[in-house]
Parts: sequence; C-alpha cells; structure tokens
Amino acid sequence: MRISIKDITSLPDQNKKFAGSSDLQNFSYLGSDFSINHIEPFDVVLSMKGTGKLHIAFSTTVTIVGACDRCLTDVSFDIPVVADETVEVAEGQVVADEDTGSYPFVDGEEIDIDELILNEILVNFPAKILCQDDCKGICPVCGKNRNLVDCGCDDTVLDPRMAQFLDVFNSVKEVK
Repeated sequence: MRISIKDITSLPDQNKKFAGSSDLQNFSYLGSDFSINHIEPFDVVLSMKGTGKLHIAFSTTVTIVGACDRCLTDVSFDIPVVADETVEVAEGQVVADEDTGSYPFVDGEEIDIDELILNEILVNFPAKILCQDDCKGICPVCGKNRNLVDCGCDDTVLDPRMAQFLDVFNSVKEVK
C-alpha cells in the first residue's frame, strides 16, 4: 500500500486517517523463506506537526509461517508491528535525514506501508522459531523427526580431541 503525502503536507497541524492494507505475502530472512498468512486490519494516521514534520503511526499483528529451527515442520507465529516514524518534510517531499540518509519507506511523495511493515517484522523477528518449547529436532543419524518417532539411533557425539583416550579405553577392554 502506498499513501500520497501531497495533500497532508500542504496544511500544518493536520491529521489524516487511512484504512491500512498490505500486499506482503512472503519474504526472506537470514537465508530462510517465510510466508505471511494474515495481517490484522489497521488504520494509518498521518499527522503534520507544524509545517516541517510528518508523523506516521499504525499498529497491527502479522501472522507468519516458517520452518521450525530444529525439526523443520511449519510453524505459525505472530509478530506485533508498531510503526511510529517522524520524518522531515520540505516543499511537499520528505527530506533525507542528515545522520541516516534517505528513508527506505519513502518514494518521492509517497509512503510505502508495506516497507514499514517489513522493517518492523525484521526488527521484531524471534531469534529462534520452535514448533514447541521441547522440540526434539531431527535425528542426525537417520533424519527422522524425533517429535513423531523415537528412532533409537545412537547419536552420542564425542569430542574428537578425546578420540585417543577412547582408543586406550577400548584397547584395555579388549585385553580383559
């Protein structure tokens, strides 16, 4: 969704409310693909503060589907999205910030709401996605999902630095 700021920037201390919508359906993050199942309805409020500042505000919740980090089954989870941005405006257009440069969600005289939503999703993205808190993951030996099947594989991982000690213990067992 794109919103033109042309009308609101011409009048100081004016507010406008828009019914928000988004065309976002999927995105990639850290090498994984995610799909967006649902975005709660929301309203975007644009407010001019004096003649030089435009405030953009909205909040919603986004439901995302992605793979569990341990067992790779699809997981649905919610991310709260709260946009609260203030940008400088001159002559009806957004002026780039001196410290950070141009705003990625601004294109000329338009605000890209989808870009704001995506930025907030990435900022609030969970560090680890799990299907359940005690997910057992995938067996490193046979590749079965341990949440569904107890495969019984020996998955003891030994420290390779201790391999020589293991050889000594095994040779002692062979002598007896």
